[in-house]
Amino acid sequence: MNKELSSKSKKAFFWDLSGAFVRQFVSFFISILLARLLGPEEFGLVALSMIVINISNALTDIGFTNALVQQKTVKDIAYSSVFYVNIGLGFTLSIIIVGLSSWIALFFENNELKYICLFLAVIPIFNALGSIHTTILTKKLDFRSLAVRNTAATTIAGVIAIIAAFYGLGVYSLVMQYVISAALGTLVVWLAIKWKPKWEFSVYEIKKLFSYSSYIFLDNILRRVFINIDTAFIGKVFSPAVLGFYNRAQSLKSQVETYSTQSLSKIIFPVLSQLQDDNEGFIKMYNKTYKLVSGLIVLLIAPLYFLAEFVIISLLGEEWRFSITFFKILILGSLVAPHIGIMAKALLAKGFSKTRFKMGLVQRVLMLFPLVAWYYFGLSVFAATYFVVVILMFLLFVYQMKFKFDIKVDNQISYILLPNLIFLIFLITDYFVYSGVNQWIIAGSFIVLQTLFMVLLKHESYLFINNNIRSFYKSRIK
Repeated sequence: MNKELSSKSKKAFFWDLSGAFVRQFVSFFISILLARLLGPEEFGLVALSMIVINISNALTDIGFTNALVQQKTVKDIAYSSVFYVNIGLGFTLSIIIVGLSSWIALFFENNELKYICLFLAVIPIFNALGSIHTTILTKKLDFRSLAVRNTAATTIAGVIAIIAAFYGLGVYSLVMQYVISAALGTLVVWLAIKWKPKWEFSVYEIKKLFSYSSYIFLDNILRRVFINIDTAFIGKVFSPAVLGFYNRAQSLKSQVETYSTQSLSKIIFPVLSQLQDDNEGFIKMYNKTYKLVSGLIVLLIAPLYFLAEFVIISLLGEEWRFSITFFKILILGSLVAPHIGIMAKALLAKGFSKTRFKMGLVQRVLMLFPLVAWYYFGLSVFAATYFVVVILMFLLFVYQMKFKFDIKVDNQISYILLPNLIFLIFLITDYFVYSGVNQWIIAGSFIVLQTLFMVLLKHESYLFINNNIRSFYKSRIK
């Protein structure tokens, strides 16, 4: 990998991670205040309404933006052509959502959902308007502009939602948050880049991109459908309130992943795409990122697992206690989820979109089993089935990396097992011995021992943090 690309990727990671940290801190603080002002049912209703919006976001793009990032050179006419396709799809989907709003309310037996969907229907249009601008910034590794955009949109929308909730607007304060965030995000990204669509369109460019993007499109559709199946299932079979508990736990888990490894996962796709013809550099960057993620994720997830009760109760309130169980189950799955994401990005960067689609299809089907287990056998069996499915998917992706890139299976497994060794010991000991011991002591002890373990191993994550701290101090001294 050349020095220029290495420098760009480091800067991109810094800005995306910094932006994610600030944005997620703001989002986390806002979610706490909203959870204090609103109840589980309000969050559950919005989660049900967002099912259609989340699926429509995949239909808005058809995978073209990923195809544009993956290609080394892109003509301006290709950007303009995709822009107009996305705009047309965005308006079409908004009209469809409006038409489906009554059916959605009827299916979930809650008339309020009709009006919520009507307000949320504008989101696909805003997302379509900003998709190409975001793609160009991503391709250039200009995550600084993206970080500013996302942080500004999240902050302003969150403040407005809090004010609305305080004055008694209830569920519509959350609706306002989603709509305003989408609108401001698009506005800011238009201001961040000079590119404007030209009055030109090429069917040839669309067809050329579609040969790669079609499988990404199908995978995105299936991913969004199957991800939202759990939302629809819980909301229909149980209640919006139970869905609210699950949704808050899922949201907290997502924020943990954002703080730890999501920035690396986002940056790795454009970086690996630029290295697709340099096999040695490609494998080197993949292994480095893979090991770095392994060390970072466990250092954050393990303490939060032990402090789950404190996190939920102290931040959200006693009425959210039921979310603790969901949070502990979901957060353990995050130990391998980032690795699956990195492997998926590696496949896409090399042009294996069809393979990624097939793997995604298997993944979506397997994720239905935990829901079935929950319905028939309860939460304990749901948890066990969830862990089995996550580990199975991880292994399937590991073997794909062996077949496509000749990356040894035992290396990939050892890279993830070694950093998790201390956590595994703590989990076993906590279950059989530490019952009743203060969880703060357990979490603190883990952090100390895990840090020492990483230092002794001279692990990639330790070297990364140490080198960045040294670079920071050197720059400050200069």
